[in-house]
Order: sequence, then structure tokens, then C-alpha cells
Amino acid sequence: MVKIRKMVTVVEEILSDGGREAKRPVRKAAAVVVLENPFAGRFVDDLTPLVDAGAELGALLAKKATEALGAPAESYGKAAIVGEQGEYEHAAALLHPTLGAPLRAAVGGG
Repeated sequence: MVKIRKMVTVVEEILSDGGREAKRPVRKAAAVVVLENPFAGRFVDDLTPLVDAGAELGALLAKKATEALGAPAESYGKAAIVGEQGEYEHAAALLHPTLGAPLRAAVGGG
């Protein structure tokens, strides 16, 4: 597992939008981690440690977000931001091969 530096969970509740009252409050939750990139500033051929970390991170983030939401999720998304010394392949290694399955399981499909 890669080193987690920070975790943040936020919940947004939308009561009106575009000048109109919502028929029901819309809740959105986001679970965020800031990771230490073990490959920052250097090239590596094998990103397996990031791929392997994706499943654990997916389960952790899904648990935090669904608990914070407090109701069944209707949709979900995932994203990554990479710092100056990282590569977009680092984010792709985390997100695409293994992170999605735990998210889909947590929301009942996808």
C-alpha cells in the first residue's frame, strides 16, 4: 500500500439550485486521500505497487464516502490529481485496473 498522507471526507447538501427549491435535498459525498507518490521525480517501468494499492484505496474511499452519504448512492465518479513530479500514468495505475471494482461493489453496481 502506498503511504496515505491525508484523508478528507466532505458532504454537500443542495437545497435549491438555479433559483428553484429542490424536491428533496440532494446529497453528495467525496472521500479524498493525499498519497505519497513513491515514483515522483523518476521513471519506472513497473507501476505494480500503484495498481495493487488501487483495490485497497477503492475499498477505503468507498467505505468513507458511503458512510458519509448516509443513503444509497445514485451515482459515483473517481478522479486523480498528480503533482509536478508525477506522471499521469501514476494516476491511471491507481484508478483504472483495480480501484473501480470496490467502488462498484459499494454502490451496488455501476
